[in-house]
Amino acid sequence: MPIQKSDGILLRRQDLRETSILLTFYTRDFGKIKGIVRGVRGPRAIFGGGAYELFALDEIIFYERKGGEIFTISQCDLLNYFNPIRASLEKLSYASYIVELLDSVTGLSDKNSEVFDLALNSITLLAGHSSSRRVARIFEIKLLSLLGLMPNFAECANCGSAAGIQPRFSLRHGGLICKKCLNADRMAVSILPGTVKFMEHIRSSSFERAAMVKVSVDVGRELERLLRRYLDYHVERRLKTVQFIREIAP
Repeated sequence: MPIQKSDGILLRRQDLRETSILLTFYTRDFGKIKGIVRGVRGPRAIFGGGAYELFALDEIIFYERKGGEIFTISQCDLLNYFNPIRASLEKLSYASYIVELLDSVTGLSDKNSEVFDLALNSITLLAGHSSSRRVARIFEIKLLSLLGLMPNFAECANCGSAAGIQPRFSLRHGGLICKKCLNADRMAVSILPGTVKFMEHIRSSSFERAAMVKVSVDVGRELERLLRRYLDYHVERRLKTVQFIREIAP
């Protein structure tokens, strides 16, 4: 692979040896990549100016190393540090959650520019005056949709017939199940019609329209609870930021 350049959102940083760091980016043009930056630690380190901080938007130049999927990053220039987020513990925790979730559900070199735009738009929205929880829910729903993991609300996820009145939500089957199929999952839970409507509206709306949608307190609470259980069920890795968000929640 020749020398490449792309914008990337920093998902993870790991110290490596005495002077190097291993960075994981989700890039606009190449999906998720890992790369080593040398000479950025120790007494002779080159100052990165915030480019090596989580969820920073950087422009990176990189090239392939022999043997393996880890690149060498020769240049990493900061494009946006998102200062308002770093001034708020709540916003900081939610931005960290966004990049940790994105890292956990994407594979290396699986390019998806829509996923990149969603992450960047979500972090940018979080840097404004929007509710951190609402930004997180929009990101979760749209990410699930883009990755083909969105719960099935169009019909019963077990038998394929209409979900009908008062369906229940099944983690095992990945969507609503009708009354006739309740025996298929005794752990299925009730779900408010407003929760289903909100998720479908967010999924089908542009990001700009989704960002303006308001949600009732009851729907918001149920939405957060159901999405958390759904993601925990389908995502293999436990997210450290989830527990931290719970600890700082009012």
